[in-house]
Amino acid sequence: MKTCWDSNPNNRPNAVKIEEFIWLFHYLLILSASEFKFFMKKEHHHYEIEKQFKEAEEYSKENPLSIKDIQSTTHPQAIYTSRLLNSFTKDLHSECSECSECLDCEI
Repeated sequence: MKTCWDSNPNNRPNAVKIEEFIWLFHYLLILSASEFKFFMKKEHHHYEIEKQFKEAEEYSKENPLSIKDIQSTTHPQAIYTSRLLNSFTKDLHSECSECSECLDCEI
């Protein structure tokens, strides 16, 4: 409550924080002590994860990677052209061309 009265507006909680305080107070009133402790542990875990994501975002904004930094070597046997996956797919091309001819007729 005292943080809301701080003379420096930057130190005052925003609406989201105030809502969180109200919900915590509400849960404190309706939950038993053990349930409240469980709830607080779960909330703390949630905030820790959220905090880690924010830290990671800030780090990535401050340290952008260029493409030169992420050079990878390609495997000499890597194939980047289309090829048949197995013997079952070899007849698909002829079947598809027949279908496309039929579609051309309908248009």
